[in-house]
Amino acid sequence: MPELKYGLSVGDEVGNYRILGIAGAGGMGVVYRALDRKLERTVALKFLPAELNASEKEKERFLKEARTASSLDHPNVGVIHGVEEASDGRSFIVMAFYEGESLAQKIRGGPIPFREATEIAMQMAQGLAAAHARNIVHRDVKPSNVMLTQHGLAKIVDFGLARVVSSASMTQTGGTSGTVGYMSPEQTLGKTVDQRTDIWALGVVLAEMITGQRPFRGDSAPAVMFAILNQPPAPMEGVPLELQKVIYRALSKDPASRYASCEEMLADLEAARANARPSSQRAPVDDAAPTRSLTSKELQKYVEQASSSAWAAGAPRRRGWQTWLLAIAMLLVVLAGLSLVPPIRQLINDRFFGGGEKHIAVLPFDNIGNDPANAALADGLMESLTSQLSNLDVGKQSLWVVPASVVRSRKISDPSLALKELGANLVVKGSIQRMGSDIHLTVDLIDARNLRQIGSSALEDRTGDLGALQDEAVARLARLMSIKVTAEMLRATGGKATPAAYESYLKALGYMQRYDKQGNLDLAIQALNGAVQSDPQFALGFAELGEAYRLKYQLEQNPKWIDEASANSEKAVALDDRLPVVYVTLARLHNTMGKHDLAVQEFQHALTLNPRDADALSGMARSYETAGRTAEAETTYKKAAALRPDFWDGYNELGNFYNRQGKYAEAIAQYRRAIELTPDNAQVYTNLGGTYINTGDPKLFADAEQALKKSIELGPSYPAYANLGNLYAIEKHYPEAAAMTEKALQLNDKNYLVWNNLVVAYEWLKEEDKADGARERMRGLLEQTVKIKPQDAIVQSQLAWLYAHQKLREKAVTRIQTALALAPDDPDVLANVGSAYEVIGDRRHALEYVSRALQKGYALDQLKNDPELQDLIADPNFQPNGK
Repeated sequence: MPELKYGLSVGDEVGNYRILGIAGAGGMGVVYRALDRKLERTVALKFLPAELNASEKEKERFLKEARTASSLDHPNVGVIHGVEEASDGRSFIVMAFYEGESLAQKIRGGPIPFREATEIAMQMAQGLAAAHARNIVHRDVKPSNVMLTQHGLAKIVDFGLARVVSSASMTQTGGTSGTVGYMSPEQTLGKTVDQRTDIWALGVVLAEMITGQRPFRGDSAPAVMFAILNQPPAPMEGVPLELQKVIYRALSKDPASRYASCEEMLADLEAARANARPSSQRAPVDDAAPTRSLTSKELQKYVEQASSSAWAAGAPRRRGWQTWLLAIAMLLVVLAGLSLVPPIRQLINDRFFGGGEKHIAVLPFDNIGNDPANAALADGLMESLTSQLSNLDVGKQSLWVVPASVVRSRKISDPSLALKELGANLVVKGSIQRMGSDIHLTVDLIDARNLRQIGSSALEDRTGDLGALQDEAVARLARLMSIKVTAEMLRATGGKATPAAYESYLKALGYMQRYDKQGNLDLAIQALNGAVQSDPQFALGFAELGEAYRLKYQLEQNPKWIDEASANSEKAVALDDRLPVVYVTLARLHNTMGKHDLAVQEFQHALTLNPRDADALSGMARSYETAGRTAEAETTYKKAAALRPDFWDGYNELGNFYNRQGKYAEAIAQYRRAIELTPDNAQVYTNLGGTYINTGDPKLFADAEQALKKSIELGPSYPAYANLGNLYAIEKHYPEAAAMTEKALQLNDKNYLVWNNLVVAYEWLKEEDKADGARERMRGLLEQTVKIKPQDAIVQSQLAWLYAHQKLREKAVTRIQTALALAPDDPDVLANVGSAYEVIGDRRHALEYVSRALQKGYALDQLKNDPELQDLIADPNFQPNGK
């Protein structure tokens, strides 16, 4: 029997079971579909994370819990056949395999009809009641832990992870195990829990089934926890009153006020099912209607909230003229404004990684013969070899590999310069020559301090297998540096691929190094699609394709690219669950969709696999920043930067960070440094011009215009045109503003924010027919966006304003209440609410919410820039100071 690995392949055998494929994966482990050869039945095998097997005590606890759970015998509880142990000592649960779908998959298709949702909840209550009768509390009830079989049965799974509860007290102390969003208040606080924690979670799941959204939301895990502890559930308009009563009782924050048992809740669910009629009651309109026009802060929230955001915003600007910062989405963050000359770099090096490590740079590979067709191949080889060397030393911190992007940005081509500019004491220099399928690869390891060649390897493959050549090159370089290399270590750096697939992959890497250049990203996607079609088992190819599509979304804001990015990333995980790059991409996607708690989990997963992954570190830093943990964010940004020094995009990202903090002078300094490194970078010029605008200083507007025109000269883009339109609007040159915004939309008409800018321009020009047409284009795009980011208060408020303008009052009120429930004190949301009430014709509420916005720090000048608020500002009851 093959030795068990942490990633099994189809056909592998574990005891009496033959692996057929992966059934699912999540935070608590991987589930494989397998054939029980002895009984000839399909089963599911669940291998728990290695940490649960780390100590005999934890192992025994798990085995005890799983065996207790296996005693459950109920139609609505997933069957556990047994607990077994693999040859390497890892325990796994053998469970029944159910054909069907998870409840999570069903909910993704939209809200479930009331009667069907109630019946599913009743079955769940029956299964939980059976477990509670055996003193077992699940502690992690959520849609992904409920399977819906082809025969209509709901089966709760993963009871093997539940805690065994004392039969005397029916409680269990412990940490906050569970899933954020479904945890009860007492579970969130780490207090004792009992069966009422499962009842709370069942209430959350029922609300999610009928509304399509969880009742407690937030833009980060801490925000969700705050909502669970302090805020009421989100309104459920149109839900039958009897069903609302059941949900609200289940979601009582005081356990004593909740249902005491699942049987009690089940009785009310049966009554609700029998009497369910849609409620005619409408939620009171004493809160507000948001308006549209995202401000820079709004725009900052609209875009992905991690450091992968492609669009960062400028100064607060509620309606209309949004300043666009094209934040290159590679998530590479640089040290806080420091030019890392070797002495400073060494201090950072000593502090984070300890002194004395090997500091190595891979220099550009020579393209022998100068065949243009091999240029991208040589670039990709440099990138891939750098990545493999980095991954060889994960966690040991004795090998510091300079990112290939840094070497390129500094135009380092010889060992002496690598030592002087990057502090590299070792240098890899090489060349590649290709003639048909015959490939010649040479790699030299050089001591940069004395220019002595430590070793050299000349490699050749007549079948065109670049992957095999590269693995051999890495192995030889590692031996020269006294690093022991195993086949498993090489596999962990990316796995195998067919020669044709790997060649396409390397070409794609070469294009993606300057994905900011027009056409390069499309060429990369084309090459990667070719790679995975050539080799459908190429996990690293699917991972990079997922990242490429994510970047495509960041640049174009077209939701279809999110679907492509997700599908390819999930395919990569199914093929190989040990590639950190996949989890970084998944985390960035979660942030894009406002699922920040899930994003943090994926970043942490990536860091578990590679604690020195700079992309994951910078993603965590952005998450800290979003949660208001600025000091931790700064520390983590710096640690990420120490791994990626002197890269132009690092300065660009740092500039975006300073911009978000309102530190415009510091941001401008970082953008200028990025331009020094890449003077042909149109996107950094766009960011620089946008930040000049955000300062609000008219003395800098000429510099803004110059930077934006330079960006357009280098490569016309719709952010540059949109920013230029913004600038002209601020200067009240509305015809020019409309013309520039129209040019932006000619390049990309998929972003509702640019349409919003055009609406405002037309309003100032009193071209109402054109404004109405632009609003109609906005509506479709906004409705798409709110599906992707339902927890984004700004998006909700923007859509509410649009509905108000189109005289859809009921729809506007629903979005108003949602926006205020998500962000009741956000000054931009409050200003949007005031503007929406003004559109509806409710001046009293308009004045109230505009006043609250000003009290919370909203700028009066921004109100004055809104053409629809001019009458409100002239109202004698308007208080400019917000009092």
